[in-house]
Amino acid sequence: MTDSHVPRFALFSLLALGCASPALSGADTDARSRRDFGLTEARDLDASPDVVSIALRATPSALEIVPGKTTPLATYAGTLPGPLIVAKRGDRLDVHFENGLAEPTTIHFHGIRLPNAMDGVPDMTQSAVQPGATFDYSFTLPDAGLYWYHPHYDTLAELGSGLYGAILVEDPEEPSDLGDESVLVLSDVSVDAQGALLPPSSDPAAVIAGSDGNVVLVNGRVHPTLDVQSGRRQRLRIVNAARARYFSLGLAGRSFLQIGSDGGRLERPVSVENPVLAPAERVDLLLDPLGDAGTSLELVALPIARGLSLPLSAQVPLVTLRVVPAESAPSAPLPTLSRTITPIDTSGAEQVTIALTVDEGAASVSMGINGVPGSAAQPIHALVGSTQVLVVQNMTPYAHPFHLHGFFFQPLDASGAPQAPLEQKDTINVPPVTEIKLGVHYDDRPGMWMFHCHILDHAEAGMMGMLHVMN
Repeated sequence: MTDSHVPRFALFSLLALGCASPALSGADTDARSRRDFGLTEARDLDASPDVVSIALRATPSALEIVPGKTTPLATYAGTLPGPLIVAKRGDRLDVHFENGLAEPTTIHFHGIRLPNAMDGVPDMTQSAVQPGATFDYSFTLPDAGLYWYHPHYDTLAELGSGLYGAILVEDPEEPSDLGDESVLVLSDVSVDAQGALLPPSSDPAAVIAGSDGNVVLVNGRVHPTLDVQSGRRQRLRIVNAARARYFSLGLAGRSFLQIGSDGGRLERPVSVENPVLAPAERVDLLLDPLGDAGTSLELVALPIARGLSLPLSAQVPLVTLRVVPAESAPSAPLPTLSRTITPIDTSGAEQVTIALTVDEGAASVSMGINGVPGSAAQPIHALVGSTQVLVVQNMTPYAHPFHLHGFFFQPLDASGAPQAPLEQKDTINVPPVTEIKLGVHYDDRPGMWMFHCHILDHAEAGMMGMLHVMN
């Protein structure tokens, strides 16, 4: 695989900036009380109950980020983030994609266990979609959960210019009143005082630090307000669509009940004080009723460091949760939540080392897998039906969110057994100078799959590799 064949990472982090609707009061009439909270829902063009068909166009857009200024972006369907795609587990999703940009692009459907030909990686699973051309994606949605979509061509630049959106796959068998539900797409964008989009920096220190934008967005808006009903439990389904930023969530000393992560619900809920989302991770959180009408709480991103030598980030307000008078009955007591997840049996499984490495110089920085950049790396090989233990060794003083395309994995404990509570993950943070082990089973979806650091600057600098699953 030559340099020209390595897909460049399109920084497609567009939050729902273009959908700056006012704060939403109360729950809608959906059985699950889901609110769009500034997100535009994609229109289903197919009347069949088990097919969701949408038309999606990448297009240049000019949206207001700096007050009174417009920023030239690239968006899906003219909104930031792109339309929220809603389906249910088992549906077929058809996406008729049109590239209205001046440069090639693709769509990668992050976290979805789909056929290799639908994975959206140029020169590996498909040819890049040229300007003015179209491509039809079609696959079944086998797992409930929150996923997202973004380009996988020049990813750092394209995602950073606004190309991303969320996919909510609902579970028809899930209890209907877990809470008033909101999808939150967290991201950021880099702009100057005049609203012009700032390109990613090639300075080695900036590459290592990652492209944190100077404007933090929630559903495309700066510090929006979400009205929540007194007496109603809240369900926050959150995706980190930023290029490099980590989000450590805090809410005025309250804890969250985490019921899900990347691949849907956990085996059982866990209480968490400050859940951390590395880039591309998702989390499904419940909040008990927040108090009497007229009060409010601030959901904030707490300071966090991504490396032993990197400074703490600043605390940033994300969303004001404003309690309003109840329009619906108080939430019923939370039912006992459990999910049967089969633990991956790793006894006798092949162990494969994936070392995350960096070579820092005064004028350049090169990152890689096992000491070589992605352009020079040899693929990992696996057979359909086999199980491997991926031993991910972070040899650097910087954190890296490791993402595997196409397959879920289960984090393993020191004994080699899946960690409790069981969960299905596709992205996991690997702290500095740390080793983690991941159990992964390869079902019948052969092909060349990518894995990489989801700090997109790091992937662009070479921290990516290939997994060849063969019959």
